[in-house]
Parts: sequence; structure tokens; C-alpha cells
Amino acid sequence: MTRRFAHADRGLTLVEVLVAMGLLGIVLLLVTDWQTQTLTLTARTNAQADQLAELNDLSGYLGDRIRSAAQVRLSGFTVNAASAVNNGKCDTTTPCVAVLSLEEDADPSTSPPTITRRWLRLVYRVEPRATWTGADKVPDTWADDPDNAVRVLREYRDSCTEVSGGTCSVTGGSPAITVAAYRAAFTSAAFSGMSPALVADYLTAVDQAGTAIVPFALTAAQPVGAANPVILTFQSVRNVRGTVAYTPGAGAYRLSVQARNVP
Repeated sequence: MTRRFAHADRGLTLVEVLVAMGLLGIVLLLVTDWQTQTLTLTARTNAQADQLAELNDLSGYLGDRIRSAAQVRLSGFTVNAASAVNNGKCDTTTPCVAVLSLEEDADPSTSPPTITRRWLRLVYRVEPRATWTGADKVPDTWADDPDNAVRVLREYRDSCTEVSGGTCSVTGGSPAITVAAYRAAFTSAAFSGMSPALVADYLTAVDQAGTAIVPFALTAAQPVGAANPVILTFQSVRNVRGTVAYTPGAGAYRLSVQARNVP
């Protein structure tokens, strides 16, 4: 008796294999594209969250310094001219705000508590990121390209801790001077020998529309005071997986700060 085999017993034809491979390729392409978009969206969301948190910290830190300052200046001086970028100038390339501030620390281990008074001269300066050479700098070729206008904010400082007799000990090994002389020097045309530190990274000098951002400004003309707040304006920018992302996305963040202790 002759035995007949079912049609299903034969293997797949070449055409069927090619069709199956083509369908599998399309599915894999769609999955890969979906994963890429998901990773990009996640990276952008995380970067914007990080930048928003940094902007909040920056505005809070700088705002507190200005609110408690005894004096505030926005122009008419240089900082570390011998070593700082742009010869230490405070101009449209490297905007500045200077603050004279008093800090008081109480030591509760004594009775009554010992109060230490320390005067601070602080200069906050926006500088091109490419000029920052700190050891903790995160390598970023895009951010260091001058055409992308990425900036950092640096703090330059010195301090004077009050001792007896109305004098104070200045940081950096400088000779002791009177507190009055240290405070008076805040109005000088040049600050020198200040120690720099990074405050914020990935700030942008221009917004999405290409308009220049002025980080430090006054509501009205000089002088600075409680009735003439300082306007802080910042926006950050990152290149995330080939896409430029601004934070905040709607435009630069602005904060009006009253220097309450300035006469």
C-alpha cells in the first residue's frame, strides 16, 4: 500500500523564509526605534530635572547673599585681573555682581556663646565654560565650543575675621587690617588675590531666540538698595543625545532680589 505524506511535512520554501525574515526585520527596527526614542526622552527629562534643581540652588544661594549684603556692586571693578579670563573685567562678556557680606557664628560651648564675626567680599562672575580648567570639570566638547555660548558662574572671595581692637585677619596670609579699611576696600576699582570656586555649570549666554541674557541687572538706575532690587536672570542649556535642551523651556528664569541691608 502506498503511503502519502501530509503537505505540512515538507519544509519552508525560500520565499517563505525571506518573507519571515523581512517581517522580523521590520519588527526589530520598530522596537529599536522605540527604545532609542525612550532613552532619548528619559535622558532629556533627567538632564532638565538636574538643571532645574541646579538653577533653584543657584538662585537661592545667590539671592540669599544679595538679600543679606551690606553693599552690592554690578560694575566699575575688576577681579583677579592678573589671572582671570578677560583680564578680570566685568562687562557683557563676563558679567559680575559683587557683594559685601557679614557672617556671624556662635560657639555654644562657651557661656555666654562666643560670637565670631567674619566679613566676606564676594564677586560672582559669569565666564565662558571653555576657559574653566578645574580638575572636576566634566568633559563636554559641545559645551566648550564658543559657538554654543555655554557659561559657568564662578565665585571669587576673600574674607576678614574680626579680632580684638577693631582689626581683622584676612585670608591668604595678608597683613591684618582694620575692619573699617577692609570694608572700605570693597569700593575699590580692583579686587585681587581672591580664591575662585565653581557655583554653576551649563548656563547659557543666549536664550532659544538668540537673545542675549543679562544675568545681573537693576530694576532702575544706581544705586542698589531695598527700593532698587537686583534682577537675576539665568537659563541652562545641555546637548542631550544630539538635541539641545534649554531649562526652563519657556525662557530664562528671573528673580528680583532686594538688598535689604544696603543703605
